[in-house]
Amino acid sequence: MTVIAIKIMNIVIGGGILGVILMNKIMPKQETQRIFLLGIQVILLVLSGVMLIGFEGSDIINKISPYISMVTVYSNNANINIGYNVDGISAIFIVLTIVLILSCILISLRVIKEKQEKQFHIMLLITEILIINFFAATDLVQLYIVYEASLIPMVIMIGVWGSRTEKKIAAFQILIYTLIGSIFMLMSIGLLYSTLGTTDYILIREYIEVLPENVRKIIFIGFFIGFAVKIPIAPLHLWLLRAHVEAPTAGSVLLAGILLKLGGYGYIRYNIGLFPDLCEYYFPIIGGICLISILYTGIATLTQLDVKRIVAYSSISHMNVIVLGLFSGVLQGLEGGIILMIGHGIVSGGLFLCIGVIYDRCKTRILYAYNNLVHMMPIMAILFFLLVLGNIAFPITSNFVGELLIFIGLIKKNIIIAFFSALSMIITAIYSFWLYNRIFFVNEIITREANEGIQMEVNKMTIKEGGINKKVTEGEIIGELEYPQYIKKESMKYSDVNIFEFVSIGLMVILMLIVGMKPSLVEGYIAINCLELISK
Repeated sequence: MTVIAIKIMNIVIGGGILGVILMNKIMPKQETQRIFLLGIQVILLVLSGVMLIGFEGSDIINKISPYISMVTVYSNNANINIGYNVDGISAIFIVLTIVLILSCILISLRVIKEKQEKQFHIMLLITEILIINFFAATDLVQLYIVYEASLIPMVIMIGVWGSRTEKKIAAFQILIYTLIGSIFMLMSIGLLYSTLGTTDYILIREYIEVLPENVRKIIFIGFFIGFAVKIPIAPLHLWLLRAHVEAPTAGSVLLAGILLKLGGYGYIRYNIGLFPDLCEYYFPIIGGICLISILYTGIATLTQLDVKRIVAYSSISHMNVIVLGLFSGVLQGLEGGIILMIGHGIVSGGLFLCIGVIYDRCKTRILYAYNNLVHMMPIMAILFFLLVLGNIAFPITSNFVGELLIFIGLIKKNIIIAFFSALSMIITAIYSFWLYNRIFFVNEIITREANEGIQMEVNKMTIKEGGINKKVTEGEIIGELEYPQYIKKESMKYSDVNIFEFVSIGLMVILMLIVGMKPSLVEGYIAINCLELISK
C-alpha cells in the first residue's frame, strides 16, 4: 500500500505541474489557481496519511518490484532497477516534505509577484516530486539522479526570486559546492558497481561484506564527504550561509527543513546502513569534526547581525549534533538523530517563515533595526517565541525529545564528546533569547542613540522670543524631529500576520508540540528500522 501511495503521489504532483503550466488557459482566475494548488497538497497529505496507516514495520527492508526496469532500456548486463521502497524512516521524511511544501505555498501567496507566481509554484512542485523520490529510491543510480536534480529548482529559486543583489553568487555557490561533493559520492557508486556488478541497494547490503576492507573504506569516505556538503559540516558550510540570506522565504524553508535532511538520510542509508563497522572505526574523527562545527557555528552565531544568518548558523549546529547521534552506534542516539531531524525541519522552517513575514513588513533583516515589534505584531511575537522554545529544546517540544535521546546515546558512547556537544545547548539558549529580545522588545542601542540625537538637537536649536535667545526644551522639539520609524510606534501601520501566514506558521508550531508531547507517533515508525541498522 505504501508503494502504491508513492506512485499516486508522483501522478498527482505530475498532474499538478501540468495543471500549473496550463492554468492560465483552464483557470483564468487567480483564486481558482490557488485553490487548485492547495488542493494538490491536501490530496498529497491524504495519501501520506494512507501511507502511514498502511505501513507495516519490518526488521528486513523488503524488496519492492520496480515499476520500471532500466535493464530493458540499456542492456541485459546493466542490472540497474528503478523502483520504490518505503520503510518507517523514509515514510516520516516524505510526510515532512509534503507539510513543508504546503507551508511554502501558503507563505508565498502574498509575497511572490502575480506574474511570477506560476513559475515559482512549478519549482516548488518539482522540488517536491524529486525529494519524495529520493526518500523512496531503491537504486543508487536513481538516488544520484534525483539527488542532483533536486538542486536545479533550488538554484533557480535563489537566482530568480532571491531578495538581494548577491543572489546569483549564492546560487552559483550552492551549485558548485554540491557538485564537488557529489563527485565523491559518484566515485563510491561507481566503485560499488565495478566490484559488485549492481547498484541495487538491497543486493549491496547483502554482499557488501565480501569487499576488501580498503575498498570499503574508500566507498565510506566518498559517501561521507558527498553527504557532508548537504548537512553541512564545517568547513563545507559556507554555501549555506549565503544561500539562506539570499533565498526567498520558501527557499530558506526548503533548505533548512528538507534539503539538509538529504544529507542525514544519506548517512542513515549509505554509511550506517552499509558500513556499521566503519562508523565505529571512524567515530573519533567524525566526532571531532562535528564538535568543531558545533562550537564554531554556535559562537559565530553570537556575532551575526543578519537574522537569517543567525538561524542559518543555528541550523548547522543542530545538524552536526544530529550527525553525532546518528554515528554513535547506540539505538537511542540513532532514534534521537532522526527525531531531531524531523524537529529541526519543523522548528527551523517555522523560524524562517517568521523572519520572512517580519522582513515583508520592515524591509530589513539587520538585527539592530528592529525595536519593540511586540506592540505592532503581538501574534507574531507569540508564534516566534514558541518556535524559539523549540529551538532551545524546551520540554514538550520536538527538539527536546531528539536532543535528549542523542545525549543519552553519546553518554553511553563517549562521555567527553557528550560533554562538549552539550555546550551547544547553552550557546543555543543564549543566542535564541538574545535574538528574540532584540526583535520584539526595547532595543536599548537604538533607543539610546535616538535619545542622544534628540538631546544634541535640543542643545543646538534656539528660538528668539522677545529678542532673547531661549534654549528649546526637549518636549517642544520632539514633534519637529523625524523620529525613526522603527522606534515611533504611532508612525507604523499595524500589520500582524495575515491568515495565510498564520496557518503556515501555526502548522509548524502545532507539529512541534505534537511530536514533543507524543514522540511515539514518530518513534513507532522508526524503532524497528533503527534496531535493524544497529544490530547488523
